[in-house]
Amino acid sequence: MEVFVDGLKVLSSGSLIVDSEQKISFKIGSMTFVFDFLNDDSGEKNVIQDHQGNTMYTHLINFNSSVGTGMKKPNQMATLSTGEYLYFSFAVYSLGESPKIFHYTWLTGPAQREGGNDE
Repeated sequence: MEVFVDGLKVLSSGSLIVDSEQKISFKIGSMTFVFDFLNDDSGEKNVIQDHQGNTMYTHLINFNSSVGTGMKKPNQMATLSTGEYLYFSFAVYSLGESPKIFHYTWLTGPAQREGGNDE
């Protein structure tokens, strides 16, 4: 079976229950994607990304909502060796700082999507 969302092929989808201090890592080909949860005094939700070699770090800041916080559209993350683009979508639910329920979907497809908007 193959699953598609708006023409993008679902590569992987799932849910994780993690403590706020745990990092989540995905290895896809030669690339590694690391997600972590941070809190600051502003209380404003923010996403900060940085690259180090073949690793992309995504810092999810102040993702503490019990009604969920995530992306409106999949975010383009990388280009695969096949020439397709790798997209990522997620939602985080929390009853405070810990634990977090992290729902994710990895998708592949052509470069036709604009960046993911936070919701």
